[in-house]
Amino acid sequence: MNSAASSFAALWLLLVAPAPAAQPARGDFDDLSRRAAAALDAHPEEAVALYRKALAIRPDWAEGWLYMGAGLYRLKRFAESRDALRQGVALVPKKGTPWAFLGLAEYELGNYRDALSFLLKGEATGLADRPSFVTSVHYHAALVYLRSSDFLRALEQLRPLAKAGLETPEVIEAFGLTALAMHTLPADLAASQRPLIQLAGRAACALVAERADQSRPLFEQLVAEFPNQPGVHYMYGVFLMDHQPEAAEEEFRKELRLAPAHLLARVQLALLLIKRGETKESVELAGQAARLDPKDALCQATLGRALLNADRSSEAIAALEKAVKLAPDAAKAHFYLAQAYSQAGRSADASKERAEFNRLRVQQEPVTVPNP
Repeated sequence: MNSAASSFAALWLLLVAPAPAAQPARGDFDDLSRRAAAALDAHPEEAVALYRKALAIRPDWAEGWLYMGAGLYRLKRFAESRDALRQGVALVPKKGTPWAFLGLAEYELGNYRDALSFLLKGEATGLADRPSFVTSVHYHAALVYLRSSDFLRALEQLRPLAKAGLETPEVIEAFGLTALAMHTLPADLAASQRPLIQLAGRAACALVAERADQSRPLFEQLVAEFPNQPGVHYMYGVFLMDHQPEAAEEEFRKELRLAPAHLLARVQLALLLIKRGETKESVELAGQAARLDPKDALCQATLGRALLNADRSSEAIAALEKAVKLAPDAAKAHFYLAQAYSQAGRSADASKERAEFNRLRVQQEPVTVPNP
C-alpha cells in the first residue's frame, strides 16, 4: 500500500526521539542532515545518498538510519531499507512505528514470520496517529494470517480498521476473503471473483463496525446474489446469531450442506446448540470440528464446552487443556477450564485458571475463543 510510505519526514519527526547524549558534529554533518531532510519527500534517492554521508560521520544517529530506511522503502529497495531500519530500531527500541516499518520491509522481502513479529511488536508498542500507516500495518499483518489460513486472527487485525472507518479497497477485499474463509490473497483474485469478495467485504466491514442499517441489506444482497457460494450462508448466520438464533442455525445448516468441511460453520452451530442445552448434537458437531483440525484452539475449546454441558468433565478437561496449550493467551479457554476443574472437584486447579482468566481479560479479548 504505497500511501503508507508517503510523507516520511513528517512521520518520523513525530515518532523518533532526538538522539540523546552527545551533540551532533557541526559543519558537514549539519549541512548533510539538513539537505537530506529537505530532499526526503520529493527526492528520496538524493536524500538516501545524503543520509549515508551523514551517518558515516555519526553512525549512532538513530533518526538518520530511520529516515534513510524510509527513503529506501519508497524506492522499493527493500533489503537495504530493512538493514537501515534494523540499525535504527536498535538505537530506539521503545518506539513502535520503526518496528512496524521494519515489519513492512520484511513483508516485501517475503520474510513473513519476521514481518508479523515486527508488525505485532509495533502495534503493541504504539503506532503513530497516521491513518494510512496504521491501515498498512494492520492490513499486512492480516495478509500474513491469510497466508496461513488463520482467518480469526486476520479478522482481529482488520477489526480496528472497520471501527475507525479506514476501509480502503484493499482492506475491503481482505475482509471479504477473511469472512468467506477463502485460501487466497487479494493480489491473486480473478476478475470474476471480485464482485463476490467486495460485497462480502463491505458486509463484513459494516457488521464489525456495528452499522446495522448498512449490514442487513448488504447481507441480504450477498445471499440473494451468491446463494451457492461456500461461506456466504456462514457469514449470514454470524450476522443473525445475536438477534435471530433460529434463523442463524438454519444458515449454518445450509452452509454445511454446501460445504460439509466448513470448520467455523460447524463450530458456530455447536455453540448455538450448547446455549440451547442440546448436548448430544453439540458434542457430535464439536467433535467433528476437533477431528477436522486437531490443532485449532477454537475447536478444542468448543468441544470442551459441549462436553462440560454434558457433564463429561474428564473429557472436557482434556479438550480444554489442549485449547489452553494451543492458545495460552485465549482468556475464555482458561475460563471454561476453570469450570471443568470445578465440576471435577479440582478446586486448586480451578482457582489457578480463574486467576489466569482474570489476568488475561484485562489485556485483550481472545482471538480464538468466543464469548461465554
